[in-house]
Amino acid sequence: MDDPAGQLHEDFRRIRPPLEGELVRLRAIEEDDLPRLNELFNDADVLVHLDVVPFGQPLTGIREFWERTRARDDLVNFVIETLPGEPIGIVGLEGIDPSARVATLGIWIGQPHWEQGYGTDAMRTVCRFGFDHMNLQRVSLSVLDTNPRARAVYEKVGFKYEGTIRRARFRDGRYIDLHVLGLLAEELTGR
Repeated sequence: MDDPAGQLHEDFRRIRPPLEGELVRLRAIEEDDLPRLNELFNDADVLVHLDVVPFGQPLTGIREFWERTRARDDLVNFVIETLPGEPIGIVGLEGIDPSARVATLGIWIGQPHWEQGYGTDAMRTVCRFGFDHMNLQRVSLSVLDTNPRARAVYEKVGFKYEGTIRRARFRDGRYIDLHVLGLLAEELTGR
């Protein structure tokens, strides 16, 4: 609400935009982002922690992903960028089921940007958006047993351990368990 002097009400200033956190902003993936995102993605340290894609890809691969996913109505993907505007990864909600009000979260951040709070902030921001603006009541995700750092981030945001799918993936000559975590709208921390 505007005051008589034409300035915004003080309460309005305290409300964060729905896709902006303390450290990151989430926005639509643009074609100009693809080369930088592909460069960050094609890092063995990033790929080893992903559940589905264990190998790098040429630029055409990320372009095909971008084109294929833009048309889906059960998925929203965002570039994670620093507040100054540097793209550092992707986060998305997929398998969106409006009747059950649930979705599955996926995220990756380029290795040069690890351990700086960006992942935690991106997780909070996308979950807040899902709960407050998409009317979701539950978000789930899965994390490889070999990625305890990511699991710690998820739990810091409020995700709860729900179970283990034993020997779910085969990587580097061995089986790896997959942990399932879930977050209900009222459990999100640091809104």
